[in-house]
Amino acid sequence: MLAQQDTAPHSPVAIPSRSGQIKLIREAYDSIPDLQDGFKDVREFLFDLNKQAEKRHRTGRPAQPLTVNDAAKLFTVSHLLDGHKQPDKWTVEAILCIRTEILYAQAYAKRFHAELSEWAAKYAGRFEQVDYAELMKQGVQS
Repeated sequence: MLAQQDTAPHSPVAIPSRSGQIKLIREAYDSIPDLQDGFKDVREFLFDLNKQAEKRHRTGRPAQPLTVNDAAKLFTVSHLLDGHKQPDKWTVEAILCIRTEILYAQAYAKRFHAELSEWAAKYAGRFEQVDYAELMKQGVQS
């Protein structure tokens, strides 16, 4: 007997609207568990590194539709999720060619892997729909 094929139309995963993506970025950032490294708040430390990098990236460019703070939150979340998924992706030699904020995120994701597991499970799949390039296109700001 032949297996019956599923012929129902499948809709592609809908990419959230621009405002939906920004809302997700802010929600995921605000939901990062409270992680302390000595006297440092890990979330704020990574945010500051990403904010500095984003400001350097934008130097000499016209105003962008995505704020520096939202971009820094996006990269803080994204780098932590990447580090949680692949805690041994970069080696110490990578410091010569990989941005330090990515390496710090991986190191903290590895150190706090258990503490980040529930958060990562909640946001990893959803965060794949956030598109920095689309958010940077000129248009209505959220």
